Amino acid sequence: MEPLSFVLLLALGIWAALDGVSVGQFMVSRPLVTATLTGLLLGDPATGLILGIFLEVVYLGGIPAGAVRLPEPGPAAIPATVGAILIGGPGGLAFGAASGMVLAILGGWTVVRQRRWQGRLVASVTEAGNPPRAVSRALGMALFLDGLRGALLVGLGIVLMAAIPEGWIELWPLPFRDTYGVLFVLAALPAGSLLNGLPLKGERRWAFLGTGLALGVGVALWGLL
Repeated sequence: MEPLSFVLLLALGIWAALDGVSVGQFMVSRPLVTATLTGLLLGDPATGLILGIFLEVVYLGGIPAGAVRLPEPGPAAIPATVGAILIGGPGGLAFGAASGMVLAILGGWTVVRQRRWQGRLVASVTEAGNPPRAVSRALGMALFLDGLRGALLVGLGIVLMAAIPEGWIELWPLPFRDTYGVLFVLAALPAGSLLNGLPLKGERRWAFLGTGLALGVGVALWGLL
């Protein structure tokens, strides 16, 4: 990977980490966006888009609101896409999907730790007698560390992807078509759970059920033909 591409991916990781909650929330932090942009930067937008769709559907129901603890798939999708492209083939796509889910869990863990530290930092400067400038500096430091967390997550992930030994992923037994089917089925599980929580009644619920069954039969037939 070229140094410029690595720097741009780190910058994308910073943006994605901040966009999740701290700054903007322009949906840049969604894995569909970060994976596709990573694919564009590395010259393989198709792989980025496919992996981004998978991770987006898996984590579509995760809303970072309140005290809920969630994985962080946006920054995680960046090294996952790098791994899928570097390895290549259906095995690379499967590895990218798996690593993206693992890194998303790691990212969620770092979010919890960062917010706990951030709460103590802000509490230490909001006592009576502290000037507003001190509070502003504390908030700026918290934002800086949030962005740094995203860069470290992406950088560590890319280094791990680059360290994957060549050849071992060829043990993956499925071709592209069957790999797409496996990813589709895996993504359908959380998507079905999300739809089950929607206020759908009567004909609408049956319409969603019929659509899901039709897609499932289509994937099964596709794998058999």
